[in-house]
Amino acid sequence: MKKIVISIILSTIFTISLAIGLGYVGRLQRLEKAEKNPYALTTVVVELDAENDVVTCKDFNGNLWEFEGCEDWAIGDIASLLMSDRGTEKIYDDTIISARYNGYFEGWN
Repeated sequence: MKKIVISIILSTIFTISLAIGLGYVGRLQRLEKAEKNPYALTTVVVELDAENDVVTCKDFNGNLWEFEGCEDWAIGDIASLLMSDRGTEKIYDDTIISARYNGYFEGWN
């Protein structure tokens, strides 16, 4: 009886582990497709819209980028954006994959 219970427990653990592993691999494959040619982009936070929870950043070419989650950001913060070029040559359809705080730039206007 103990062997049957142990066998059932081990097979359940194996099945759950396999399902989690396959889900993780599937997620990674979806991310790889979505994140073609990732690149880093340094920006400065220029506007915070707390009502809509949107942070607006400006890169050093003058392009504006927006992402959600303004609770920890301040105007003048340096944001390092991980970008995806989505497999195109134009920068205007690129998307933000993630944003990370990278300091504060006091002299930004």
